[in-house]
Amino acid sequence: MKFKALLIAGCLGAGIAPADTTLIYHDSNGNEQSKMLLTDGKVKMISSSEAETAVIFDANKTVFTVINHAEKSFLEFGQREIEALSDVSKMMDKMINEQLAQLPESQREQMRGMMESMIKQKMPKQAPAPKYIKSGETKSYNDFGCEVVIKESQNAKDGEFCVTSYSKLGISDTEYGAVAGFMKVAEKLASQFGQDQSMNFEAIGQVIPVYFDMESQKGVLNTINNDDLPADTFIVPVGYKQQSLPKELF
Repeated sequence: MKFKALLIAGCLGAGIAPADTTLIYHDSNGNEQSKMLLTDGKVKMISSSEAETAVIFDANKTVFTVINHAEKSFLEFGQREIEALSDVSKMMDKMINEQLAQLPESQREQMRGMMESMIKQKMPKQAPAPKYIKSGETKSYNDFGCEVVIKESQNAKDGEFCVTSYSKLGISDTEYGAVAGFMKVAEKLASQFGQDQSMNFEAIGQVIPVYFDMESQKGVLNTINNDDLPADTFIVPVGYKQQSLPKELF
């Protein structure tokens, strides 16, 4: 592991940029927990607990692609859909107004109150954006030095990370740009639905987690690989059918 780190540092010092980057995280039992695949402007996330699903984010187009290998299908949404999903209350108002437009004007206000009440009861409470606080403590995992960061949600500890500068892991600027864009949007969407498993460190710097502990899941960076990734890594497999998001939402 030390040799790998020295090799990466040597390449950076010589001005040779790695072609692609693969980060592999292991769980506390030493098994692969998740994988992050990076290329210029794109990131692909794969979790071992959901091996049949992969998420691709194209930072240049601001487009998410969620692939379901079990069903041989995929779902794609871009800036327009992200903006709609980022404001659930506005989205719900639009759906209600479309439903009410079919009723006589005298019945609309009464029905509006009933529909809003029913929807609010079923919708999860929106969560405020979490805070990331540097602890000042440093640690090392698999020879990767890092700084401990505490994540707080609603003034309570919600996770712990140990992070390091992305450049120290041999990640290029454009690769990190894709990761940062992915995390920023993921945090925004997750907060709308009362869930937050994001790792958006923008407030504390341009960093990548070496270790994370959140939502009862732990992961440690085990392997960094800078080999070229296959050309089809960030492409939906041939023959997969595209699923559509409900048009009513947008």
